[in-house]
Parts: sequence; structure tokens; C-alpha cells
Amino acid sequence: MAYIDDLLARGERIRYIGRQHSFVLVSNIITEMVLIGLLIAAGIVSRAAFEQRSIAGQPIGIMIMAACAVISLLVLVSAVLDFYRWNNEQYAVTDQRVIHVRGIFNKAVSDSSLEKINDVTLNQSWIGRIFDFGDLEVITGSDIGANYMRKIAHPIEFKKAMIEAKQHYSRGFGYLDPQPVAAYVGVGADQNPQRAHSVEDTLKSLTDLRDLGLLSADEYEKKKQELMNRS
Repeated sequence: MAYIDDLLARGERIRYIGRQHSFVLVSNIITEMVLIGLLIAAGIVSRAAFEQRSIAGQPIGIMIMAACAVISLLVLVSAVLDFYRWNNEQYAVTDQRVIHVRGIFNKAVSDSSLEKINDVTLNQSWIGRIFDFGDLEVITGSDIGANYMRKIAHPIEFKKAMIEAKQHYSRGFGYLDPQPVAAYVGVGADQNPQRAHSVEDTLKSLTDLRDLGLLSADEYEKKKQELMNRS
């Protein structure tokens, strides 16, 4: 079971999972591989240049080459850790919140409740548009104020998933499967734009969903009480 599954509350469902674009991982690894190549070349050149010189009986060229080899090994370890950091960093949109998980051994988790999200801004460079990555800033009403997602893959899809999850949550359908709900209430339909904004209509839709078997009696009573508390 993935770590993010352990964070979910009872009945909470994941609607979308994203991560940093592979462009971030590849660019870091390429940089580290170039650095390793330069260190190896420097070690070979220094060995030839200082072959006849020594300090305390130790050839300088061999010492410099050994130092370059040790540093190269550390850079290689850093490249491996970069992969695991990238692989373990996830952004998830659930029917209740947006979750950010990062860390290999020690985990750091931050989340923003859907009801506290005020705005989502997207910044995408021309390179980001070509390779489909960008930066998302989730502005909330909490003390932290914002949650910044750097170079996330498919940012437009992720932003749409957040907006749709917030819309379903505010209408009282947060924890339901969005497809049958959207098909029934006509989310985004032009023929009845006021329906989803009415508490009475939402209650009627909940009742019909219960009668259709899409909603249990306990779930119906729970969502009905939540709607009454919000109205």
C-alpha cells in the first residue's frame, strides 16, 4: 500500500495524483553526470601533471585522482537520492483536500482543505508548455496562505481536478463518485445553471441518488446534515 493511502480518512477518495515532471529529474541527473565526467577528467589530468611530485612520500597526482574519485562517488549517490526523492514526492487531490507528500525516509505531509482554497494560479514558461509542466500556487485561507507546487507534470489537468473537486465538495457531493453525480445533476449543463446552487435542489438530488442506490441511508443523512449546517 502506498504511503499516501494511509493518510486518507475513512470514505475519502483520491480523484487525481500528480508529481513533479520527469524533466526535473532528468535535468538534475544530467548535471550530476556531467560533473562526474569533469571530476574523472580532472583526476586523470592531475595524475599525469603531478606524476613526479609527492608530499610525504605520496604522489600528488594519485592523491588528487583519489579525491576526485571520492567526490564522484558522492555525486553518484546524490543522483540516486534525487531519483528516490522525485519518486516519493506526490501531489494528490481527494474529495476533501489537496495533499503534498515528500521525503524518502522521513516523510513531510502538508494538505489544504478544499473549502479553504480561495484561488489557484498557474505559471507556465514556453519550455513548460512544450514539455507540459508548470508551477501551481494554491492560495488558501489558512495561516500558511499558499501551497506552492514546483514544476508539476500536467499542471492544467491538475488544476482542473482541484477546481472540480472543490465544486463537488461545495455542492455536497464531495465523497461520491463524480461520474454518476455529474451525469445526474448535469454539472456544467447550460439548460439549468441554477440547479447546483440551490440547497433545496441539492437535497432533492441527494434524495434521488439515495433512491437510485448510489447513496446509502447513512451517507444521505450525513450529507443532508452538512448541507443544513452550511445553509
